[in-house]
Amino acid sequence: MSANRTIAILTVVILCAAHGLVAYDGAGAGQEAAANSNNGPSLGKWEFTGKDNTGLVWTGTLNIEKLDANRFDVKKYFALCSLDVQSPDPSKGTRGVEAPCTYEPSTRAVSFSTGVSVTHLYTAVLSRDGKTLTGGKWTESKEATVIRSGEWSAKLAAR
Repeated sequence: MSANRTIAILTVVILCAAHGLVAYDGAGAGQEAAANSNNGPSLGKWEFTGKDNTGLVWTGTLNIEKLDANRFDVKKYFALCSLDVQSPDPSKGTRGVEAPCTYEPSTRAVSFSTGVSVTHLYTAVLSRDGKTLTGGKWTESKEATVIRSGEWSAKLAAR
């Protein structure tokens, strides 16, 4: 192989890696490439921060996990979203929801909802770099009446 061809191949590999286009099966890098290629948010832990309509701040973890095809329709959902949050106000305690998530590549919108008597709906937009969920909205409703609403964001936890 000529030196020029070797340099050209190395240049292409470096440029692809820099733009997140190289697939990698190891932890971390392959997941980031998936987020950058419009496949949805990376699987893993996301640092959640939100504020409800009363001004109360909520922090916690949004876990985005591989979807169990035996439990959920993989053609309809892309992952399982588990959210555990707490407030600094001890009287408010902690909250948690878990539901399959949808992802719309054209708008980069992520959403999940759960509940029967009380419904929780969360939506946000995945940033272009795949590292943050922004412009998040949530509502907690009972019998079609909004009990609580708020705004939120999440940042992919450092690996």
